[in-house]
Amino acid sequence: MKRLIFAIVAIQWLVGCSKDFSDLKPYNSLPANEAIKTESDLANAVNGMYASMRNAGLFGRSIPFINDLMADNVLLSTNNSSRYLLQNSYTVNVNDSYSASFWQRGYFTILAANNIINAELPASTSIDQYRGEAYAMRALVYWNLVMSFATHYSVNPSAPGVPITLEYDPTIRPARNSVQEVYTLVIDDLKKAADLMSVTKNSSYATKWFAKALLAKVYLHMGDYPKAFTEAKDVIDNGGFTLAAAGALNSYWASPNPVSNKLETIFEITNDAVNNTGWDALASMYDQSGYGDGLVNPELYDLYSDTDARKGLIKPGTRGGVSVFVVNKYQNYTNASNKDEIKIMRYADVLLIAAEAAARNNQDDVAKSYLNQLVTTRDPSSAGYSSTGDALINDIVLERRKELAFEGDRLGDLNRLKLPIVRTGAGYAPGTELIAANDLRRMLPIPQAEVDANARIEQNDAYK
Repeated sequence: MKRLIFAIVAIQWLVGCSKDFSDLKPYNSLPANEAIKTESDLANAVNGMYASMRNAGLFGRSIPFINDLMADNVLLSTNNSSRYLLQNSYTVNVNDSYSASFWQRGYFTILAANNIINAELPASTSIDQYRGEAYAMRALVYWNLVMSFATHYSVNPSAPGVPITLEYDPTIRPARNSVQEVYTLVIDDLKKAADLMSVTKNSSYATKWFAKALLAKVYLHMGDYPKAFTEAKDVIDNGGFTLAAAGALNSYWASPNPVSNKLETIFEITNDAVNNTGWDALASMYDQSGYGDGLVNPELYDLYSDTDARKGLIKPGTRGGVSVFVVNKYQNYTNASNKDEIKIMRYADVLLIAAEAAARNNQDDVAKSYLNQLVTTRDPSSAGYSSTGDALINDIVLERRKELAFEGDRLGDLNRLKLPIVRTGAGYAPGTELIAANDLRRMLPIPQAEVDANARIEQNDAYK
């Protein structure tokens, strides 16, 4: 069943853009000990938390779109709707509305999660599950905030991160915690989530396996490859997930419904005919029946072999009379009865995490077994990779780009690997380096409204 948006969630739309995050209230504007008194209250609160994540300022559009646009997978058409122009040109400023919405909606969801976590209800299987889901979502949002608004962990874990707030208090004005402190919280939350959750649900709900998969990815970004491998291997060995066969990959992406059979998807944000972001959907940024502004970098398209099923998720087309390549992963924008889900974690990602972690731990054969499981499934005519050492790691990173394109993964990979952002096509000469590995514009500015409201918030250096 698709999740329902409870009427109380509508209050999030009433929050003015001029307010800073500490003025935002949980979904029902009441302290946890008054708002959540029963298991039914808790279930409603969890639904509200998930609904808030669907917002276009968060996972509904901005997070996945920005993280491909500001990398090298997506180009903004010159014939565009004037959305994300600053991100496309790396000229984002402190008054950017997309950065502000990302920040505000992120902290709104964190407050909703805090409300659930801090509810004074006795433990039970159901209540533990709900609380575990809240820990997982809080970790997911904090990790995305620190990844986008701060220096990457691999560059400087002591750099200013984002403020940590664990309970609702409208009087606080917290300073930015360090990147390391935010990662410590994320890891702790994910471990608690994995321990608390025991209920098997469909892919629109967080589960133990999502918490462990995300934990593996966080460890990968930290460069803690032994722990990344351990968590990823647990999901692979015990999670029960499978890959879609090459002939079924397009139908997997074409389906607008959450899965209950553990095919590919570990966790996704649900949309349906009633509960969706409409014109503001991620699909609208790619579908030529919508805004259609986001186009595929031709260089990326050329990376796929003709027998690779993933190449079918990119379609040659035209825009403004010009030949272009169009993203075809989100096929339900014009579907009146259902809408595309937003994939947050897929099994393919876990296989690639295990492969890279093993390769960096000098276990090349193990790495190739995981890597080639994915590659030969996507392209049955492929013999897989036989590389070793650094060449094998580069091949894994390449496959991450090909597999996770248009899902909001690429900029994080370029940042953790300290690689320059290079574009080809759409007016750029082949191999044009736009943003160097140490360029501070790779992170977003803290919204000026937040800085004005909280004197303890330090702005990122590139935007002072």
